[in-house]
Amino acid sequence: MNFNFWDAFFGNSENISKRYIDNFLPNSTTGNRYVNELFGQKKAVWIDTNKAFQLYIDIPELRTVVNRKAKMISSGIPKLYNAKGEIVENHWCLDLIKNPNPLQCWDEVIYSISVNDSLYSSAFLYAPKRSFGIVNLIMPLASHKMQINTSGRTLKQMDKGGLIDSYIYNYSDEKPQKLEVEEVILFQTSDGMNLLNPVSIIDSLKYPLSNISASYNKRNVLLENIGSIGILSAKKSDIGGALPVTPEEKKKIQRDWYNRSKDEVIITESELDWHPMSFPTKDLMLFEELTADKLALIDAYGLNYYVFSNEKGSTFSNVRDGIRMAYTDTIIPESDKIYDNLTEQLGLDKEGLRLKAHFDHIPVLQSDVAEESQSLNTRADALNKIILAGIDLSEDEKRALLFGKFNL
Repeated sequence: MNFNFWDAFFGNSENISKRYIDNFLPNSTTGNRYVNELFGQKKAVWIDTNKAFQLYIDIPELRTVVNRKAKMISSGIPKLYNAKGEIVENHWCLDLIKNPNPLQCWDEVIYSISVNDSLYSSAFLYAPKRSFGIVNLIMPLASHKMQINTSGRTLKQMDKGGLIDSYIYNYSDEKPQKLEVEEVILFQTSDGMNLLNPVSIIDSLKYPLSNISASYNKRNVLLENIGSIGILSAKKSDIGGALPVTPEEKKKIQRDWYNRSKDEVIITESELDWHPMSFPTKDLMLFEELTADKLALIDAYGLNYYVFSNEKGSTFSNVRDGIRMAYTDTIIPESDKIYDNLTEQLGLDKEGLRLKAHFDHIPVLQSDVAEESQSLNTRADALNKIILAGIDLSEDEKRALLFGKFNL
């Protein structure tokens, strides 16, 4: 494989490993299906991480984590500020937030951005500019339908247009549509290596996602294809050994077994002994494996175990602290990144404006607000006592004492 300078910037698309479970389905061209059924699959089988959206549809744990993160990010309330930190009440951007497109409200747009970024580490918005740089339409685009046409110039570029020539949107079976750089807002989560086309986080989750899929398949096989769960054998014996069940009695017992549910009692005159052949499901550790793989997904997306439903350790305190940690460690920082991108790519920064999402209305964060307010009151009382004591302080010293590290 040739790995050159351009691969370092735009990602290497040649090194795509072939890892398809389809090779082991019935009618496979491998011709080894009967061997797998008899002896079991001896090689690891990995899912195709290049089909991120299909995995999002098929694997409930992945969808649960991605959706939860998107819901938490989209819960932020957007506000527009001027350079003085004052809230702006009248601006075309606020009209856009109230009505971003004919089909969605603003939180659904942010939700779509988060889902696409979680699956592809990239998200795209169609946002054509009108007269005077105004944007009155903003529409999320499916990341896996987008193609970035690079300019071929990577160094010494001062704006996005210097790196990207255009975009191609391939939606359904329609003719691909070319979109200009100025019409698209681009969000990307860097992988630390590639300037454009970062490697999706899904690629690093190949192993836990494969194990989750295999776990569900195994459980389904155990439920649907039980096979022989045990043996009913004759218990009678004489000096020569065990006495077999007569053919007539054997047929009667088998017919009775098939005609009844397993919870009903079989009545027979033969003395029988039961020898179980089944293996306890709990001993297969399928649920423990599923939990461990889900934890890998939760950690990868920066959330917390107690944000999700679970059987162990879900006390009120753990859930509250888990949700709070998810907001402070991941949701709020990533939300700031999204809104900073919108501020820059909508041209609001050129007007001295900034978009920011607020989460003060979230119940678990209310205690933080109350603690900050109480701390501010305490510092204000201390400042008043210092002034009453006749100690002369400059305005900067007063502000430093009052606001501390929250200095405005």
